[in-house]
This record gives sequence, structure tokens and C-alpha cells, in this order.
Amino acid sequence: MQIIDVTTTQVQIPFRKPAKWSGGTRRSAPAIVVKIITDEGIVGLGECVGPTIPTIQTIVEKEFKPFLIGCDPMRTEWILHRLEEYVLNWKQLGLYALAGIDIALLDLKAKALNTPLYNLLGGMYRSHVDFAGYLFIDEPLANAKDAEEIVKQGYKEIKIKVGRDIEFDTARLREIRAAVGPNVKLRIDVNQNWSVSTAIKAINKMEKYDLQLVEQPTPYYDIDGLAQVSKSVSVPITADESCTDFESALRLIDKRAVAAFTVYPSEAGGLLKAKQIVDLANENGIWCVTGTWAETGIATMANVHLIAASRNFPFANDTHYDYYHSDVLTTNLSFANGKIVVPAKPGLGIDISEERLGALSKEEVREMVFFDSQQQDDEFVPRIGNLL
Repeated sequence: MQIIDVTTTQVQIPFRKPAKWSGGTRRSAPAIVVKIITDEGIVGLGECVGPTIPTIQTIVEKEFKPFLIGCDPMRTEWILHRLEEYVLNWKQLGLYALAGIDIALLDLKAKALNTPLYNLLGGMYRSHVDFAGYLFIDEPLANAKDAEEIVKQGYKEIKIKVGRDIEFDTARLREIRAAVGPNVKLRIDVNQNWSVSTAIKAINKMEKYDLQLVEQPTPYYDIDGLAQVSKSVSVPITADESCTDFESALRLIDKRAVAAFTVYPSEAGGLLKAKQIVDLANENGIWCVTGTWAETGIATMANVHLIAASRNFPFANDTHYDYYHSDVLTTNLSFANGKIVVPAKPGLGIDISEERLGALSKEEVREMVFFDSQQQDDEFVPRIGNLL
């Protein structure tokens, strides 16, 4: 079997409503759908997400594709290692592109072997995967109303974006907790927006609302500062922007900086690299939860297979899927009581709709993930490590 073609399609899925966070406002889910096509007719599906979709697509099309044509797709480690070495001098953007290739190769390989993808990652550990409801920055009562609806849908954990204003965020948490009661887990995501002293002050102020986790309160580069926050508060801290690959995970472990890792296959370079981080965390007593770049159903299901093959995911995981108007899959993913049943079909266990793919495709997608591009306040400029 040989790879005869690699195709990419930029897609953009509109959100039902704007999603405001500490660094800007999102209005859509941009992604690149990757297909690896073989001479035997087996097609592997993958997906790239990240900060700059046109650049990532160029890497896949212009830099990676020549390496892949003519290769035996079953030689997964060999192919991925060649590409990893190739991107050494521009590693981070390269890993976003590599993730889509990794997923597509594993999907293709599992289809060829007639087995679910999770069997290539260690086998099924759990038959379903839990996801959290998601709240972005909004007025306290609006957040509370949305939280009630999330709980009615069966979600038992809610992730809440915070970071622009401590008093406002505290008021939001107060209303959310009052709305959902004591049994729903709440965690907050700061996206690096606080300084060390601000983080300690803010977390101590908010902990009375029984926070499960605080995600990335301080800038990604300050591992010592992150460790200081962890030692100064009673709420467990999880690293997101500080934990992008295996090397950064090692630094966090060396400093005992956090209790958990927020793992992104999209940033790590794919499922195999993400599994290495998960296994490393497991050996060092650190929990894991997956993050999200607002993936389509393809990469969302790839994350499901990663989680399904590991014991080290005790929390509900991230997704923006409920915010989408549509998807590229033939049937939208179903989150029954906040859970996805792990499919038993070969590969990722999904099918894409060519009609939907065409309807959502764009010649070029430049989603302004950072900045409030359509906001009247031109003074807003995102900045990490704020003293608030």
C-alpha cells in the first residue's frame, strides 16, 4: 500500500454566539481537514487546528506532502519522525501541522487493520468519554442561566473562562454556583492573564465557590511563578499554554509546578506525542484533561480515542462543540449527559459529509482568535500577566 495523495480543505464553522475570553472573542471554529489517500482506496482522515490556519495548510501542502507521496502509510513512526526532524527549526507551527498528519495516518492504519483507533494507543480503558459544559465571559445572570441549561443537558462539570476583571469574574462564579448547586464541578480558565500575585489574590477570593481546577493562571514562560501559585493556594492548578509538548511537560514535572496537564494533541504533534505526555504525567502522579482549539468532529473524535485508551483522565474534557452551527461529519456528535460513546467501528469511527465539507470550506480562513476584532472598544489589546 502506498500514499498517492494528500489533500487539505480549510473550513470555518460559525458559532451560535460570540465566545469572549481573556484574550479576545471567537466567532467560529476554523480548521483544516486532511485526507491521506492510498492506492488501495483507504483514506485516512485528520485535522489541523491552531493559531494561523493558512500557514498550517501551507506546511501540510508544500512541506509535508512531498515526504508522504509514495510512502507506505503503515510505517507510522518512520514517517512522523522524518517530519518531526524536518520541522526542528520551526517546531511549534510544525507540530500543529504534524498533528493532522498523525491523526490521518492512525485513522488509515486502523482502517487497514479493521480495528478502532484506540487499539493503536494501548486499547480501550473506558467505553465512554466525559466532556464539560463551557461558559465564556458574559454577564453574571446570563452565565447562570446558561449554566442551568448545561446542567439540564446532563453535564456534571462546567469550564468557565475568566481573567479580565477579578470582581466581575467573582460575581459570575457566585451566580453560576447558586444556579447549579453544590454537586456540579466548576473550573476556571485564565489563559495566562494574571501575574503571580494577582493569581494568588484572585484564586483565594474565588475558592469559596468550590473550584475543581484553575487553568493556566500565569504566563506560560514563568514555570517558577506557576509553581509559586500552586504552593500558595488550595485549588489545584493545571498547565495549558505551559504544557505544549514533551519537553515542556518535563520542565513542569521538574518544578512540581502543577497538579494536572491540559493536553492538546493539536499542539503536541498528534495523538502519539500526546500519549507520551499522558504516560509521562501518569508516571509522575499528574492528572490530565484535554483542551480544545475548537475542533470539528474529526479531531474531537481523535481526542476521544486518546482519552479512551488511558486511565489518566479523571476530569470531563474540553470541547466547544455545543457552540457550532454545523459540522463536517455526516451526523453530528452526540453528547448524551455530557458523554460520548467510544465507537467500535474501524479507525476514528466517523464519516465526513462531502456536501457539508463543501458548504463549510473557505479559500482562506483568518479567524481573529486574539483581539476583539468586531468590538467597538479599540483600546482593548490582550496582554498576559496582568496586575489586577
